[in-house]
Amino acid sequence: MNQLSLTINQQAVTAAPGTSILEAASAAGIAIPTLCFHRSLEETGSCWMCIVEIKGKNRFVPACDTPVSEGMVIETDNLEIGAMRRQNLERIIEEHGGDCMGPCELSCPAGCNIPDFIAAIARHDEREAIQIIKQTIPLPGILGRICPAPCEDECRRHGIDKPVSICALKRYAADREREQPERFIPEIAPKTGKKVAIIGSGPAGLAAAWFLLCKGHAVTIFESAARAGGMMRYGIPRFRLPEAVLESDIAPLLSMGLEFRFNTTLGKELTLEALQADFDAVFLAVGAQQASRMNIPGEDEAGVSSGIAFLRKAEAGERPSPGRRVVVTGGGNTAIDAARTALRLGASTVTILYRRSRNEMPANDQEIGEALAEGITLIEHAAPTAIKRLNGALEITAITMQPGAPDASGRRMPVPVEGSEFTIMTDTIISAIGQQIDHSVTRDAGSGCGKYGEVLVNSDTLQSATPWLFAGGDCVTGSDTAIRALEQGKKAARSINLFLNDESLCAPASSFNSSYGARDEAPKALYSKAVPTERVPMTELSPSERTANFNEVATGYSEEMAHSEALRCLQCRCNAINNCRLRELASRYLPVHAAQKHEHPDFYLAENDEISMEREKCVDCGICVRTLEELKESVNIAVMAESCPTGALSLPVTIRNHCS
Repeated sequence: MNQLSLTINQQAVTAAPGTSILEAASAAGIAIPTLCFHRSLEETGSCWMCIVEIKGKNRFVPACDTPVSEGMVIETDNLEIGAMRRQNLERIIEEHGGDCMGPCELSCPAGCNIPDFIAAIARHDEREAIQIIKQTIPLPGILGRICPAPCEDECRRHGIDKPVSICALKRYAADREREQPERFIPEIAPKTGKKVAIIGSGPAGLAAAWFLLCKGHAVTIFESAARAGGMMRYGIPRFRLPEAVLESDIAPLLSMGLEFRFNTTLGKELTLEALQADFDAVFLAVGAQQASRMNIPGEDEAGVSSGIAFLRKAEAGERPSPGRRVVVTGGGNTAIDAARTALRLGASTVTILYRRSRNEMPANDQEIGEALAEGITLIEHAAPTAIKRLNGALEITAITMQPGAPDASGRRMPVPVEGSEFTIMTDTIISAIGQQIDHSVTRDAGSGCGKYGEVLVNSDTLQSATPWLFAGGDCVTGSDTAIRALEQGKKAARSINLFLNDESLCAPASSFNSSYGARDEAPKALYSKAVPTERVPMTELSPSERTANFNEVATGYSEEMAHSEALRCLQCRCNAINNCRLRELASRYLPVHAAQKHEHPDFYLAENDEISMEREKCVDCGICVRTLEELKESVNIAVMAESCPTGALSLPVTIRNHCS
């Protein structure tokens, strides 16, 4: 058969008569985007995503059902074609609704694939669960205990009853792995010969080490303390985060080749100049470990301590004696931890003063509840104004606060109520009103510091003005949560790897994400088959058992409990997220944004044992209809589901929520 000669993107191509432009381009290694195309079906060109231009004729045609002809000159991508594809996509997406990713994983700073690891637990596959978790969170035992769980705040289960206990399930997977003789070690690339120094062994430093080791680089962490963990070890008491859990999460890093050098402080035993001579890149990951001052008279009196210092002494085994009466100022986790620690060290009464309401306290709500259950008193809307020593004890004066005008963030600023002062007699005062960056550590970072001592870096890459120096975690963001510090370490590792490979540094590409909207804006029909099911409570020591020692308060899930809680997950993540052609095209041609849809008049969900169908995800490409019409009795349900380009048709999730 005579071959036809044509040109595609200035490349000479031959094809048999009757061949479509799409087939000819594909055979020549030239990719043309498609949406409604399926190689086993007759094509209609209805979506017009495969549009190309026939040069010299000013004709734009769908490549899937336009045959080639002799001498044809084709261009598959240019400004006009790109604009047409964007218009087509915008029209298609207007009719498309659904969650690409679950709201839980979108709100996780580390981007953890929460639906899939929970599904693995639901089918009793804890090994698979821990592998999924460690793709983004290499410290699951720690984060399963101390993360404030923003993912649970966004869980769509709110539309039925209570959110899934995501952190408890993460902890369960980590605890089960800790019991195994062999720990999960990720695949490690061949050694590159490159060396990276990390300053600080908190969540940012440890996370960066994990991902850099995976890339084959040698990593050394320099830590000022005698043991690894940073504030996770020295700022969080053992009744929340046992030492065994810290060691368990660090152990795989040692197996991967991580080297530690302890009792080494930047600016004392260590300089950036010395590091530059021995390492190819440096990541500064020191935490915000300097206590904020109250700036009131008497705060330097004996018996007044910062929360950080108090907790560090307790962890170091000094067991400070706080006396019978203790007052703690502040509303964060450090304040709650210090108050609960004081009880365990012998205090009979512990009072927390906080200048706002309980609902506005930045501490984890669960931790606040546990503190109150243990007998700690919370005085809301109270701020300290002075401290003085009186008859061998301390007298702290506080004033009642009331909400004032909103500040720049929208929060109402507390203002004092004139004449409302009151006093409390106490033996020890613990100040835990905040933490700051130690300027003496960051001022020599090579790129200068901001107003609060933060290292100045590119927010997308965490690279400083000194190309080989990167920084992340609290020394960049200010005092923040461990999960956000971990995310910074992961981001830094990506940038450092690019730098070591002499590649251009840039922010990672974001994918288009369709969404039903905020957690309470999903279509009501989405919940129609879900049965309200009580959240499985975590087993805990009784309040009377807790304060006698530093044993962990929450004892975790059993296998049966974890399985039951995992079954509550609605599995919001789209089954087709990894092969959705619509998402791929939207990520390529449209500005990345969440397609928020607040009305769902066409929502329809149907499923049986063989196939699931979500009408709002359908873009009327016609593949399923043509499959039924043309293949008839030979239709394979699995093949038909896989051929759907948007996940509107899918195989049912084998582990679904409690549905009838």
